This record gives sequence, structure tokens and C-alpha cells, in this order.
Amino acid sequence: MRLAAGPRRNLSRLLLAVAAVALLAAPAAARELSAEEKSALAERIATFDAAMVDSDIEALIDVVPPKVIATIAEGAGASEAQLREALIEQSREAMAAVELISFAMDLEAADYRQLPDGTPYVTIPTETVLDAGAGKTRVSTQTLALLETGRWYLVRIDDQQQVDILKAVYPEFSGVEFQPGTMEAVE
Repeated sequence: MRLAAGPRRNLSRLLLAVAAVALLAAPAAARELSAEEKSALAERIATFDAAMVDSDIEALIDVVPPKVIATIAEGAGASEAQLREALIEQSREAMAAVELISFAMDLEAADYRQLPDGTPYVTIPTETVLDAGAGKTRVSTQTLALLETGRWYLVRIDDQQQVDILKAVYPEFSGVEFQPGTMEAVE
């Protein structure tokens, strides 16, 4: 069956419109990270892992994006330096109450994505096993790695309050859904 020029043109336009809608509705494929970005991310994670094992609180706080620190400090009516000191003290107290059995971020299983503006980000499966004196607990979460001004920062995204802060500071994440973390007793 051969279509006349008019119906063929209309069919072509319809197919083009359907294809355009499909492209707009599909999630954006993540751009490939450069070799330097991949290397910097792997280095950042290795540094963070070492800081966890060594209980190096200052290094752990250093991975929080500066915009997050600034926003929280402003909301608390404190300087960024005061907030950092408070975070360090609270973290020391929290870490003194638990024994870190293991910690691992699985970069091999990471999910590489990008924001609508093309900015890459990575969600990394993270597992922590702690003992707070009443038995061991495994905490399985995702850690968000975001690239800002050429540097990788890490954000815990295992509870809604943390996600709310992230989205308030970075509204470009408003449409991004993150998986909640899980906790389970282990032997």
C-alpha cells in the first residue's frame, strides 16, 4: 500500500513527534566521567574510608559540600567555623558510643547519573557494621557523590532530613529520588 504525499508527511510528523516526546520523557543518560574525575572520586572515597577507620573526624567533615555547611550554619545562626566545631564534637561523641566493625563504599556497584544541566553525580552503595554494645548492626545506605567546582563531595542520603537539606541547598536535585537506608542486626 502506498500512501499519498500528504498522509506520508503527516505520518512522518507524527513519528517525529512521538520520538521527540519519548526522548524528553526518558531519563538523561549520564555523561561519561573523565579519567581525572574518576580518579579523583576513587581517591576521595579511599580518603574517606581511611578517615572512617582512623576515626579522623575532621577529614570526615571535610567531605561535606561547603554549600551545605554554609546553609546549615546560617540556619543555626552560627559561623561556618562554629558549625564545623560543633559537628566535630557531636561526631566524636557519637563515635565514642559505638565500635566500627567495618565500613565500605562499593564504587564498582555505583550508579552514575547526571542532573538536567549535565552535572554528574554518583550514588554509591555503602555498608557500615557497628556495635553499640547490644550486638552488631549492619547499616546499608547510598552515599551521594557530587561534583562541585572540580571537587567531589560526599553526602549521606539515608534519611529524609538529609535529603531535604540536600534539596534545599541544591534545588536541581528536587526531582531526584533516593533510596532510604536499611538497618539489620547481624551476628
